[in-house]
This record gives sequence, structure tokens and C-alpha cells, in this order.
Amino acid sequence: MIGKVKIGKSFGAICQYVFGEEKGAEVLASEGVRGSSAAHMAADFNAQRELNPNLGKAVMHVALAWPAEEKERLSNERMEELARAYLKEMKVDPEGTQWALVRHHDQAHPHSHLIINRVDNQGATVSDQHNYRNSQEACRKLEKQYGLVSAQAVSQDNRRAVREQLPARAAAKLFLQDALSRHLPHATSAEELTAALQRDGIGVQATYQKGQLQAVVFEREGLHLKGSEVGRGYSGNNLAKTLAAQQHQVQQQRSAVGEAGQQYGQHRVALDLEAFGREYAAQQQTDKAQQQAQERAATQQAPKPAQRTIERSGGFQLGD
Repeated sequence: MIGKVKIGKSFGAICQYVFGEEKGAEVLASEGVRGSSAAHMAADFNAQRELNPNLGKAVMHVALAWPAEEKERLSNERMEELARAYLKEMKVDPEGTQWALVRHHDQAHPHSHLIINRVDNQGATVSDQHNYRNSQEACRKLEKQYGLVSAQAVSQDNRRAVREQLPARAAAKLFLQDALSRHLPHATSAEELTAALQRDGIGVQATYQKGQLQAVVFEREGLHLKGSEVGRGYSGNNLAKTLAAQQHQVQQQRSAVGEAGQQYGQHRVALDLEAFGREYAAQQQTDKAQQQAQERAATQQAPKPAQRTIERSGGFQLGD
């Protein structure tokens, strides 16, 4: 399963695209929008985006695709079920914002298009941070959960066949692109990325200036390619920016977890002190009650003093 996410501005343009007659479009499901036509659907999406007019890019478009091997098993109902599960994995509430799922029948492999309004029903913004990585993780999870054919494995087999037909340098470039797309989203430093690439048989020569990554050259089977030659996002400067952003995100997550743990610990201490106070007060009352009971018992058991008998005779006490 593959989910390619794009963020855009125009609901009109994407709705016209997915309703294209040449694509055999079929609306499988929708939430909060009409599926009768592209114009109706776009109008409904645009009406809700007015709740948050400052959000320029309110369109989230996900192209969902599965290997051709899944075509016989992937009914419309199954595709809708997977789309709803995908939304939840992407932290999008299927009942909290508008969306539509449109299936196309113009390719050998089953695929559909998921349009999501990034302005939810309350006017809040649906996050688009780290969509690439989140989508990859969601697809891998759903493949295991639903017993789907691994699109990643099929894609790698297909690209391996393509590489075998290419000249050596072009094949090395394609190999590097595949490896970087797998490892870069999970790295937070140049050292982590280098170690991951080396496990795939890729050498890395990095140049630093004042501790900052400036340039990078990749080596594959004796061929050397600059990062910018592999792809604009893989130049030294762009790699440094990506790694720094991912490191910052991890630090924020750790800080949030640590702060939550500290708050929980303080809360537990307060609860423990409160419980100790209640126990101490109760024990004081018990001790006081026991002491009073002992004093009463001692008073009841003490012998009474003997009474003296006084005989009087003529106004004198005998024995005086």
C-alpha cells in the first residue's frame, strides 16, 4: 500500500481531476460533501474552508495505491475500509472533517484518491507535519494488519529490474535515491544517516564547516555522486536542514514526555502527602481514644480509700 500526500490550494482543480471521465471515476465514500459532481463537491469543500480563511493550503490530497496482485481482493468496500483506517493512522478524524474517496479504473493496479479538508468542522487546522514519514508508517502498519501484499517489496523488485537496464551511473543514482528515501526520514544526525547507508553498501564522504554539514558525496560500486546530483533535497545544506528539523522534533517529543513525567511525579508526591496527613490525623485520634479508654479503666479498677469510723463521747473524739 502506498499513500502519496500532497498539500494544495484549489479544491476545484483536484475535484475536476478525480472526476475525470477518462479515469472511470467512482465515488466510494464521502463525509460532509456531495459526490454527485466535481462542482458540487468543490463547493462544499470551499464552504467549510471559510471557517478558517487564513489557511491558504487547505487541500490534502492522498493518492492511495496497491500492487496489481491485490486487484481481485480489493473490492470497493475493502478500499473504503482501508481509507478510513488510513485516515485514523494519519490522525485525521473521519467524522471531524470533510473528505471524499474516489476510485479510478484506468490503471492495472487498484488505486483511489482521498481528498481531505484541512479545515475541520470546528474551523481548526488539520496538521500536515511529517506527512511523508507518517504516511509510510501508516501504510506499513495497515499492510500487516490487513495481510496485504507489501508494496515496498514489489516496488523494490520493479526498480531493481529497471536498474539492471540502466547505465552504471544512472543505476547508482536510482539506488541512492531509494536508499535515502528509506533512511533519511528516520535519521536525526549525519552520523545516523551515514551508518544506515553504509549497511546498504553506500559510502559517504562529508565536508563540514564550523561543525555544520556543507557538502556530501556518495559512493556506490566505485562511482561517486554529489548529493545534489542524486537529488536537490540530498545536497549537504538541505540534508543538514532536514536532519536538524527531525532532531528538533525528537527533542520536543522527549521534552514533552519528560515534562509530563515530572508533573505526574509532583502530583503523586502531593497525593502521598495528603494521604499521609489523613493517616496521621486518624492515628492521632485512635491514640487519643485508646489513652482515654485506658484512663477510664484505671479509674474504675483503683481501690477506694478506707473510711475511718469516728466515735463521739461528750464532744470528744476517742483516740485523740
